[in-house]
Amino acid sequence: MPNVPQQNREHPVQQRLRKKKPRVKPLIVPEVPEVPPELSAFGQVSEFIGGYVREFRKGQAGWGASFLFHGALLLCLYGVIIGLKPRPEALSIDTVIAEDAGDEEFDTLLDESLNPTDLEMPDASSMMLEQEIVVQDSDLLLPSGDAEAASPNLLAGETSGGKAGFFGTSAVGDSFVFIVDSSGSMTGARFERAKRELRRSIKRLKVNQKFHVVFFNSETIPMFEPGPRAELVTATRVNLSKAGRWIDRQLPTSTTDPEGAIRLALSFRPQVIFLLSDGEFDEPRRARQAAIDDNRSSGTTIHTIAFMSRDGEETLKRIADDHGGTFRFVD
Repeated sequence: MPNVPQQNREHPVQQRLRKKKPRVKPLIVPEVPEVPPELSAFGQVSEFIGGYVREFRKGQAGWGASFLFHGALLLCLYGVIIGLKPRPEALSIDTVIAEDAGDEEFDTLLDESLNPTDLEMPDASSMMLEQEIVVQDSDLLLPSGDAEAASPNLLAGETSGGKAGFFGTSAVGDSFVFIVDSSGSMTGARFERAKRELRRSIKRLKVNQKFHVVFFNSETIPMFEPGPRAELVTATRVNLSKAGRWIDRQLPTSTTDPEGAIRLALSFRPQVIFLLSDGEFDEPRRARQAAIDDNRSSGTTIHTIAFMSRDGEETLKRIADDHGGTFRFVD
């Protein structure tokens, strides 16, 4: 037999093992589940882990453990990142600061709207005086009563020390009547000047003083007419303001007859009367006699003022002399 080369023979078991190739299961990488952005941090982590759990349930047992490990690692990293971010308390602090700033701005505006120069802080004495003013203002127009009741020593020539003035003529007392000519000759700047000085005079009065204003032309025009009964009123801020507005409304007209104004003023029994006119009266003798007749028991002092005209100077001088007053010419 010819020599046949001996081939390497494999054991049948080895042949079966060589022919049977091992199966390699393909690697399947699960898709990363999408996490809705609107979820909170805890919700995002829960959704992330839940996705891997679902993949694990599908049969990816080998990879499920790895995913759980990496998920736990990501959770730790996420916690570290959250810890590095600024805390939300800072936002609330800023909000509080902003609100405080708004309050401060409002307080500033409120302080500016209330100008300290417009506010007076009265002392104890002025507070007591203010209480007296409020009580008197409730009646608005207070009757004067008899001069003897208000000042028992009046007829003896004594006064309580109050002062008043009109066009440079000064007087001491606590009750005053201003009689002012409003005839047709007092037109234009002349009458405006007289009213301006009259307003200034009554504004100087104190709250413990009383006053009245009477205009005259052919008629007698008592203060606040048409209105309440004519009488002396207390010089409160309310009465002074009301009197000032009434004075502004007066207009000059007609002739010059002061008799009714003189009689009305003396009926109030004031301590002092200021009488101003710019000309001769229609009936000077009657006006003078009316003052004499009605002032016999009152003892009222009458000061007279010839205003920008000397036509009635002689009559005004005599009236002042008759009643212990002074005469003054104002150019």
